[in-house]
Amino acid sequence: MNDFERIVIIANRSPFSIITEKNKKTLIQNSGGLVSAMASLSEKMIPALQKQNHQIIWVGNSEFRKADFEALEPPSKSFDFYPVAIPEDIYKNYYHGFSNDTLWPLFHYFPRFSIFKDSYYDAYVEANRLFLKQVEKIIRPGDFIWVHDYQLLLLPQMLRKKFPKANIGFFLHIPFPSYEIYRLLNRKWREELLEGILGADLIGFHTNDYTQNFLQTVRRILGNDNTIRKIFTPERIIKTDAFPIGIDYNKFFNALDDKAVKIEIKDIEKDLNNCKLIFSVDRLDYTKGIMNRLTGLEIFLEKYPEWHDKMMFNMVVVPSRDTIPRYQKMKREIEAAVGRINGKFGHLGWRPIIYQYKSLNFEQLVALYSLSHVGLITPLRDGMNLVAKEYITCQGKNVGVLILSEFAGAVAELGEALIINPNDSNEIAEAIKKALEMELEEREERIQKMRKRIESYDIFAWAEDFVNQFQIIKKEQSMLDVKIVNNKIENRIKEDYRTASNRIILLDYDGTLVPFSRSPEKALPGRGVIEQLKKISGDEKNKVIIISGRDKKFLYECFGELNIILIAEHGFLIKYPGSEWSAESEMTDNEWKKNVKPLIKKYADRCAGSFIEEKESALVWHYRGSESDFALVRSQELKEELMEFLLYHKDLQLIEGNKNFEIKKTGYDKGTSITKLFQNQNFDFVLAIGDDRTDEDLFKALPNNAYSIKVGLIQSNAKYNLTHQYEVNDLINKLIS
Repeated sequence: MNDFERIVIIANRSPFSIITEKNKKTLIQNSGGLVSAMASLSEKMIPALQKQNHQIIWVGNSEFRKADFEALEPPSKSFDFYPVAIPEDIYKNYYHGFSNDTLWPLFHYFPRFSIFKDSYYDAYVEANRLFLKQVEKIIRPGDFIWVHDYQLLLLPQMLRKKFPKANIGFFLHIPFPSYEIYRLLNRKWREELLEGILGADLIGFHTNDYTQNFLQTVRRILGNDNTIRKIFTPERIIKTDAFPIGIDYNKFFNALDDKAVKIEIKDIEKDLNNCKLIFSVDRLDYTKGIMNRLTGLEIFLEKYPEWHDKMMFNMVVVPSRDTIPRYQKMKREIEAAVGRINGKFGHLGWRPIIYQYKSLNFEQLVALYSLSHVGLITPLRDGMNLVAKEYITCQGKNVGVLILSEFAGAVAELGEALIINPNDSNEIAEAIKKALEMELEEREERIQKMRKRIESYDIFAWAEDFVNQFQIIKKEQSMLDVKIVNNKIENRIKEDYRTASNRIILLDYDGTLVPFSRSPEKALPGRGVIEQLKKISGDEKNKVIIISGRDKKFLYECFGELNIILIAEHGFLIKYPGSEWSAESEMTDNEWKKNVKPLIKKYADRCAGSFIEEKESALVWHYRGSESDFALVRSQELKEELMEFLLYHKDLQLIEGNKNFEIKKTGYDKGTSITKLFQNQNFDFVLAIGDDRTDEDLFKALPNNAYSIKVGLIQSNAKYNLTHQYEVNDLINKLIS
């Protein structure tokens, strides 16, 4: 953390609220996982930060001004606070509208509840801009800006445009849905929201599933190439990863010895009457599966009457958005179900369900965690669910059992819990029985395994991990910055070109001279490219070579009239101006094509949009026009079959190009094809530009004094990178001029 001068946390929620009692205003800390986590983190970090004059700053929405905050005594001195004032009409549509009536249900797999209104989105954009305006006032070079959650998806890109070199991280605290769910958003919104998130250098999610959902969605909607963890944009590499948020383990664990907690425990024990306690606490929300939980409990009570009078379910529902009709209806349904179940199974001396619609203070919560024989946590969908981790940590006097929904993010870490499908009420009922009857030894073993995991990756480890990964990606970006052709490097290239008398310029075609096209036959050189090549090849000091994977017919039709050396099929065929085509490698046997072509055709037929190209020396399967995820699966299947075929044909090789596979004879490549050009030639200026994997052979074969340039932010044997294809044409124009 100490590598940054200041940490700027940006979230919709402010850490404090002002309450007025007896005409006196007081600041209180707001509830919520993010606020609690950041407060705990800040309190631990603040002594070290203060020694180095470092600061933690929180920027959040609030109705009060900065002067109000400074005039009152904050409950925590961990961080400075800068409020963002959002007008009431905008806030309503931004927060209650787009954030909670559009994104929240959609990201939690309740699309039927999502409302798609232009006025909501317009307000969302404006609110993100208001956050930007506040950050503009306080940002300094060296700050680490950490943007949080779904209310601010547009902010990272807004910050990036204003501050291109800023250190920006983003963390999503709710699930990121699958591509099929996300694409229900309006086309404009879904693209802008993704681009907004991609303004960050590091993007964090709770689980690997959410991370992979995001990567797939970016690939299919924006078309950005990505690997398991990285996204490649024209400007930079972005890292994504899973960072399962933790809790302040010591705070909860040590609270078991707190005097106030012990008093709460004694009070609760008086009311239990030796019953085993089942406990749950949730915010009032349709994602929490509260009704499913009650149905499961009802089935349990019906099937296992021997447990009547021996257990008690304390269900705490924390008030949330209860002015909204849908939530009011949900509350009525919950209360009706509780009343019906209590009336059906209870009697004067025993009620199976103790229902509380209230918030609990910390001591009450820890006491209930500690006494509960079963923690019943069954959300229909949840980003993480820190209640599960708090429950495990607080197992003290009675070692309990955690029943956990498979749709909570925490399930990835808490595999020793009883994992249930919250939509299966019978499974919930059976899990309750199993939990209540589980032997102490097994309960302790399960709890200890989960507790060790929670202790080792607590809130502080989570934050440290995020920052460490952030520093790694910034170093990688920095290494690329050094390689990217900036003004200094460009001026050196131009000066060396100007003073040279014997130059050689080697250029790839697709993705270098021209942008890629879904249909290769449509990727034709425009008039501007032809004029460029005429001028640069017309200089008697220049030897210009187009070295491509294209066949000889295409290259000749495009460039045959120019004073250019043409090298086709990745080095197999070469044509000098005024001469015929000649093969660089003897092709004695093409029988292999009869065996390989049906194999490739099978995959071309099974993958819409793909096709086979046959060259003199090779067969190529192109899948640029296919749906990306499906093509990825088919390409891996084909690769496996081709690699098996090559085990028995050592004279053939497989080349993975940009959205294509090529099978060709061994013994030649782009590197070997230019070797003769450098024999007995003393070039005092060498420039080679390419974007493909096959260009790596060319880069490796060049002399040390060569300027080799890779198009795209991809690791390469080239000395330098250009971020965009059009920058190739710009560079050639500058050399000509």
